[in-house]
Amino acid sequence: MLTTSSGWPAAGQGFAQVLAAQLAALTRFSLPPPVFAPMGSATSVPAYASLALSPWNIPGFWSLTSQARTPQPTWVRPGAVEPGAPPPQVSGDERVTTEDGLLTGSGNGLNGLEKMEDPRSSSVLRPPSSILETGPLPLEAFPRPPADNGRGMHWIPTVRSSPAVVDRFVRELVDMNIKWGVFLNDGANIGDNDYLVRQLVAHGIEPVMRVYTNGLEPISGDLGAMVRHYTGLGVHYFQLYNEPNVAAENGGAAPDVNRYLDLWLPAAKVVVANGGLPGFGALSPGGDVDDRAFLRDALLAIRARGETAVLDRAWLSSHNYAGERPLSDPDGFLRFRQYDAIIRSILGRPMPIIGTEGGSYTVGPVDQAKQIEQVLGAYRYMLQREPYNFAYTYWIIANRAGGGHDPAWEWQALFRPDWTSPLVEALKQFAQAYA
Repeated sequence: MLTTSSGWPAAGQGFAQVLAAQLAALTRFSLPPPVFAPMGSATSVPAYASLALSPWNIPGFWSLTSQARTPQPTWVRPGAVEPGAPPPQVSGDERVTTEDGLLTGSGNGLNGLEKMEDPRSSSVLRPPSSILETGPLPLEAFPRPPADNGRGMHWIPTVRSSPAVVDRFVRELVDMNIKWGVFLNDGANIGDNDYLVRQLVAHGIEPVMRVYTNGLEPISGDLGAMVRHYTGLGVHYFQLYNEPNVAAENGGAAPDVNRYLDLWLPAAKVVVANGGLPGFGALSPGGDVDDRAFLRDALLAIRARGETAVLDRAWLSSHNYAGERPLSDPDGFLRFRQYDAIIRSILGRPMPIIGTEGGSYTVGPVDQAKQIEQVLGAYRYMLQREPYNFAYTYWIIANRAGGGHDPAWEWQALFRPDWTSPLVEALKQFAQAYA
């Protein structure tokens, strides 16, 4: 759990790879797809003969901070709240109001939701086997927002937002016709994001929760209760852990598939048992371990453990950072196709792929036109996307203007205290042209 009193992660704690070294990152994920050993062999290390000599493998080259960085049914959601309405009323034993007026969770915080029949209510609850043995959920059965267009946006990189901030930036999301919204929740905390979730749902935006932890560590608190609470408000998707193929998310240690699975699998079972859909992966395309190799090894390890049923309700979180590479580049924006091929080769079926971060960043006003072209092109692609490709999500809508305090992310924000990116107006015009 985070200990900062202001409601945001401390600088350098658990956020995905900083993009300040974007040129190095572009070189890094421009490598061709790795050549794997035959399936089932002892190793599947990418066959890059000169990998050890690459500049990004020199000690200290990548010692950066980390940051948080993815015919359809219509889902009717509860809890519509008008813009500007006050946060929902709760009883005194369920919430505590801090000095700055923000809500924090205390007590059981279930807001009247019934507990599961199993008397054990902690997050270590073993899910009923029937939940894991019903077979893979077909793509069309996964929830989608009304009038889904595949356009996503990452919320402010804080673990809670004031009602005023929520009202302002949800309105901006609506004006850009964003249909998927990714936000951070402080571990198993209940309550801090209630108002945000209600507003997203009320405006037809599918909320995707990243369960924030300080790197790869167990999720403290009652994860099951949190999932039950937020599924009751309209959250279906819960991303567990972030960029496990990055050393910074492993406490500086080398990324390890088994370390990741030892944490992800138990948490995913709890999410499924309590009605949620667990997010897998969230791999960095510029990670210390190749994202495609890590994905393949992780899926093979899950199969070797006899745990593939956990993936029946899972989805793959994608961080789609393409830099200035053309949208047609298979190692850039279209990288999700390689993920899909790996998934199908091991599971024999597709998984939903939801972009939870992404974007194309440039330096200086001369390059803004290029950025607009890249991002609009990505959103335009989503109008005719593959059935498994649910959303492309841009990082980030705001930072300091929305209460964020880490200046490392400010240059990536669309809205800043004294400036608004030209991309905003372009997205609003795009929304009108492609409603």
